[in-house]
Amino acid sequence: MEFTVSRSNLLKELNFLQSVVEKKSTIPIIQNLYIRAAKGEPLTLVGTDLESTLRCSCPAEIKAGGVLLLPAKRLFDIVRSLPDAEIHIKTDGQDHAVITCERSRFKLLSPDAETFPEIATVPKAQFSVSAAVFRTMIPRTVFAATQEESRFALNGAQMILTANSLRMVATDGHRLAYIEKPGLEFKLPKDGLKVLIPKKTLSEVLKLAADAEDEAVSFGKDDNHIFFHAGSRLYISRMLAGQFPNYEMVMPKENDKTLVFESDRLMAALRRVSFMADDVTRAVRMHIGEGKVEITAQSSESGEASETVPVEFSEKNYTIAFNVQYLLEFLSVAASTEARFEFKDEGTQIQMRPKDDGEYDYRYVVMPMRA
Repeated sequence: MEFTVSRSNLLKELNFLQSVVEKKSTIPIIQNLYIRAAKGEPLTLVGTDLESTLRCSCPAEIKAGGVLLLPAKRLFDIVRSLPDAEIHIKTDGQDHAVITCERSRFKLLSPDAETFPEIATVPKAQFSVSAAVFRTMIPRTVFAATQEESRFALNGAQMILTANSLRMVATDGHRLAYIEKPGLEFKLPKDGLKVLIPKKTLSEVLKLAADAEDEAVSFGKDDNHIFFHAGSRLYISRMLAGQFPNYEMVMPKENDKTLVFESDRLMAALRRVSFMADDVTRAVRMHIGEGKVEITAQSSESGEASETVPVEFSEKNYTIAFNVQYLLEFLSVAASTEARFEFKDEGTQIQMRPKDDGEYDYRYVVMPMRA
């Protein structure tokens, strides 16, 4: 096997593959990349952690075809350190590959390629949307997925396709992020399509969509896997198992009181006050009164802080407590100059949403803490 590839093209694909390859696995073989070269075709590189697989390709001059395995992290470190020039890679027929670039030369052990895990067969993509849709929807939901690995069904997001929309929902049991893009067209079974996508998969798909610019991302599923195809890259992931909560039961329908905040002003006030929030609960209180909201926090170890934010409101006083991080995370991804804060009373869930969200329906539901 022998080929020549530009350092910039190879490095770009290796960058994508680093987050997929398992670096500390008890199965050493998956710490390697599977590399395939065939005359007249792009160079193919595959990395996996057994739960997910990424297949990339890049242009290369193939002199002799074949397959080989190379240690993923070491190859990445070597290529990253090389000058921006052509890289030549050739197997020596004795379980090694020789890498040369200008005056640099490396000889790496290459395990038997037949020991690499079998890659899942991918059916033809069933659906397609603009990469911009995933670039918008994933950041606005994935942060709300649980951090607790034991809660399997909440370790990612539920993606729902209807005949004319794409929805994504994530929750950790204390807050829920929901976003819908209407105006799409999908050919689906009568009952639609619902899949549970791991958090890591969503992060990787976001990277693919970010690099795809205005291209479409095609996707589909089989019994156990979901896959996303963007440009020359294919990402395959196992789906999550378990029962996702009935999110429609959680979303409030009687929140008849509304505050409208300047997003940047509210975010800045919350950040300042949060310096004095309890390190464990991260609680802040919003004291809602006529024409203003006073945000306060206090800690027996640190002290207390308060800041007043003007709003249009004329009803009686309310005090609602929240984990400040929950509010900050929404404001940081909402991408809106103004945010709506909708509530019913002091004890039931509140809903936040951008005041003007254009083509998307984005809602964020948070359960208050005991004030």
